[in-house]
Amino acid sequence: MIHILEHSLHDLIPMVPFLFFTYLLMEYIEHKNNQRFQTFLASAQRLGPLIGSFLGIIPQCGFSVIASGLYMNQSISLGTLLSVFIATSDDAIPILIAQPQQSQTLFLIILLKIIVAISVGYLVDALIQSHHLHQNHSLHDIHEHCQEEEHGHGIVYLALLHTLKIFIFIFIVNFALTWLMEEIGTQTLNYIFVHGSLLQPILGAITGFIPNCAASVILSQLYLDGVLSFGTLFAGLMTSAGLGLLVLLRMYDNKKDILRIMFIMFISASLMGILLQIF
Repeated sequence: MIHILEHSLHDLIPMVPFLFFTYLLMEYIEHKNNQRFQTFLASAQRLGPLIGSFLGIIPQCGFSVIASGLYMNQSISLGTLLSVFIATSDDAIPILIAQPQQSQTLFLIILLKIIVAISVGYLVDALIQSHHLHQNHSLHDIHEHCQEEEHGHGIVYLALLHTLKIFIFIFIVNFALTWLMEEIGTQTLNYIFVHGSLLQPILGAITGFIPNCAASVILSQLYLDGVLSFGTLFAGLMTSAGLGLLVLLRMYDNKKDILRIMFIMFISASLMGILLQIF
């Protein structure tokens, strides 16, 4: 048990500075640019999916939450909302940034996410005329779903708190995976997660719908440990829309529309994951 503990900490401690500086940058962006994001995205209707994909790739929950609010208030199209959701990767990007040897993987994920988000966004807008009920939700109230800490704290404090939370969660996941590998063996673990099967990206896409950072953290750690394929990681991160989807589930009355959004995300993620698995 001590060996497993040492192994888990040995891999994670070098990540702490990378995580902290990444979350510090994210907090700065979230506190300074959300109002600009709201105005810019709502005013640029034709460029919505393009703008949404580039802003959604920034790893913080604020953009997906605000996009949900703008969609409920009929300020953006369904395609724009999907482009933000698909581009969002929650905490996966900070975790990969903290692993310099994964820089190529990180670049590929960002590039593919932008391409897929733009493509799906414009395709959906071209094929589907979005009709959704007007909801009287203020964007300020909606944005509160993304705030895990009370107002009044500085960005350094919030970055430290977020770093600590993610570090603890990654440690728990890493410790559990290391223990599983020690107890049942890597081959058995690969069998459980249907390693190499085309079913794995579909399972990854389903896992991505877990409505918090758990999905992206678990998927990233399993990929780093060689249990999941790149296609599965990408499929899971395509459906890992941060808290944006949770906001819709809690505050949007049109449940059929929510199911449509989730269905489009699931099909897109599964197809992309399977294609990456094959090629």
